[in-house]
Parts: sequence; structure tokens; C-alpha cells
Amino acid sequence: MDRTKRKNYILNIITLVVSTIFCLLIVNVIFINISNQKYFPRALANSLSNILLTFYPDTYNKENLRVYDAILGDSYSQGAGDAYLSGMKDFTLAHHLHKNYNKNYLNFGRGGYGSISAVSNLILINKLSNLPNLIEDLEKPKSIIFIFYEGNDLEENIFEYNSLKKSKENISDFVSRRIEENTKLRNIDKLTNIFPILAFIKKIYMHFLWHMENLINKIAEADNLKESLSLINERVKKLFGHTIVLNEPETNSVTYINSIKEHNINNIQPLQSAAVVLTQEEILISLEIFKESIKYIKSWSQVENIIVLYIPSPISLYIWNEPITYEFKNPTNGATDEVKQTTNEKNTSNSIFIRNKISSFSKENNFHFLDATHYLIEKGKKIILHGPLDWRHFNYEGYKNASNYLIENISNN
Repeated sequence: MDRTKRKNYILNIITLVVSTIFCLLIVNVIFINISNQKYFPRALANSLSNILLTFYPDTYNKENLRVYDAILGDSYSQGAGDAYLSGMKDFTLAHHLHKNYNKNYLNFGRGGYGSISAVSNLILINKLSNLPNLIEDLEKPKSIIFIFYEGNDLEENIFEYNSLKKSKENISDFVSRRIEENTKLRNIDKLTNIFPILAFIKKIYMHFLWHMENLINKIAEADNLKESLSLINERVKKLFGHTIVLNEPETNSVTYINSIKEHNINNIQPLQSAAVVLTQEEILISLEIFKESIKYIKSWSQVENIIVLYIPSPISLYIWNEPITYEFKNPTNGATDEVKQTTNEKNTSNSIFIRNKISSFSKENNFHFLDATHYLIEKGKKIILHGPLDWRHFNYEGYKNASNYLIENISNN
């Protein structure tokens, strides 16, 4: 290759690289601007990067986003449930609060989070937003609503404690260490913060492979071409639609069938309880982790008034035919597919114990504790607040009534 050809070859390579980077920048900017619930398919929303997922719900005014209230928690904070699955606009507590107050609410909760992860995510996203990127720089929140979900927060806490506690480490030190580890910025965090489309491409690739494998297996079992085409159509909706299609819960075993006595509703899958599977000692350790997590975020944020909103488990809200089959996270090995049975009385006893403990340490530490249990029990006598697709989470009425309780009590105080 002579000198001229070599020079042209190098120039072509440079041009290709520069053009690729330029196109990636343009696509990245467009991607960031459409990554919200108005434009982005809901079935793909959970494939967004962590920071974009915070800005996905329409719960804020873009003009003055530096002033906002933070909502922390797990899937009940994120808005999992039938309203989300069916493509409804208002699928979180934050949506209803935003409509009522016209204030900015940012949701830092994610499914499966325990207390430590809930606190860590606010701090982490605050750090990421202030790095070079095309996303709004966030200051610390003006107020915090910490959603405690009775159904699995304590199980998440005790599993993390059992798995990662160091010898002779007290709970306060354990919480502080875990939050500091969780909020340490890695190089991959910095890269996907600038180019969130890269994180999306990686997640969607894995998501697509899982769906294709599942589809191929189902087509292989199909009886005819019509059934195969129907399966393909359903899978496309799951991948790209503004609604999310769930399979009907399996009810092939009597052990797995729950029914609500007062509403005569049957065939409900195993549900989460008031930490019935945990010993009293495990509950107390988990509650201490919750308390120390709130104290940590209060110190970091300098927010004077932190609201702790107690959301009861589905088993606590209705009268069930017994025995009640409940699911739980194994506190030792983390398995989530285990089930046991309990009674209304045992679940209620646990619920009262947990609520009394949180109420007590909230008073001691100047947290504003709001227990929605009795309010939602009364509402649940008239309307169903969960399901029918996802009985583990609130439906639209559940989130609406929980937010009404919150609004009434904020106004009264």
C-alpha cells in the first residue's frame, strides 16, 4: 500500500469513527428526551438506566425541577400494579400527589428494594445527576416521603443483614457501610450516565433474548399456525406496547388458591404477609435497619420532616378464608418462591407489633409516622384495592386511596 492509499485509509477510518460518535450523540440526545411515560413504551421502561427511570413518570414540572420532594421505597413507591400494567397515566402515589399539589415529586423507589437500597438510590442518583450529562442537575430534596411496605421490606432487610454483616459490626455501622458501598460511583455508572442509551441497549438485548427463547418454546408446543401467530402477536405487545400483558395466575393446586371472604373473590395467588415468616428477633433487627436508614438519609439531606408512610400487605387489608397461603423471601438463602400458610389472627398480630414499633421509634427520632392501615381496611370493605392481574400490589384505586390518606394527613398537620 503506497503512502497516498495509506493516508486515505486512515482518513476513512477517522471519518467513520467521528461519524459514529456524532450519530451516537444525536441518538442519545433524542433518547433522553423521549424517555418518559408520554412517549416511551411502558413494556420497555424498566430497561431504562436508573437515573432515567427516576424521570420516567409524569410527576414533575420541568421548569423548576431543582425543587422537588423525594419518594423512597420499593415497588409500592415505583407504582407496580394493575394501573401500571394496563397503561394508565396515574399509576403511582406521586402522580396523585403531583395532581393535588402541583409540586415536583421524583420517585427513587425500585422493586425489590429494602430500606438500605431505598436510601442509597436517592444519594446515588443525586451524585449522578451532578456529573457531566444531559439530565437536570438535582439538589437535595425539600422533603422526603419514605414508604414502608409491610409485605416484604423486613424480609429484604434481614436477608441483606444475614448475607453481608461483618462480625462484631453493630446495625448502625452496618447500615452506614452498606449505603457508602452502594453509592460509590463506578466507571460504568459514569459512562451510562453520559450515554444512557448504552445501558438501554444492553438491557433490551437481554430482554429480547429472553422473550425469543420463551416464544420459541411456546410455538414448539402450539397445535396450529393460528395459535402460533397469536403467540407472536401477544409477544410483540409485551415487548413494545404501552400496556403490559401478564399471564393469568396458576391455580392448579389448592395450596395456591386464596380467597377473600368479604368479597367472595377466589383463585388469588400466594400473597405477601406482615412478615409472618420472621421471628420476633429478626423483625426487631430489620426494623432497626429501617430506623438507621431513615436517620442516615435525614442527616445527609438535612430534611427536617421525614414522612414515614406505612403500607399494609394485601393479607392485612381483607378478611381471608383460611388457611391463607403466603409467599416470602427466605431470610437465609434469599429464595423467593417459597410458600407457607397462616391465619388472619397471626397476620394481624404481627402487623400490630410492627406498626407499634415504627410508631415508637418515629416519635423518638422526630419522624412523621402515618399508618394507612385502618383507613385502607375501611376502603377495602367497599372496593378492591389490589389486582385482578397483580394481587401483590395496589391497583389504581389502591394508589388513589393511599394518596388520599396521605393528602388528608399532610393537610391536617
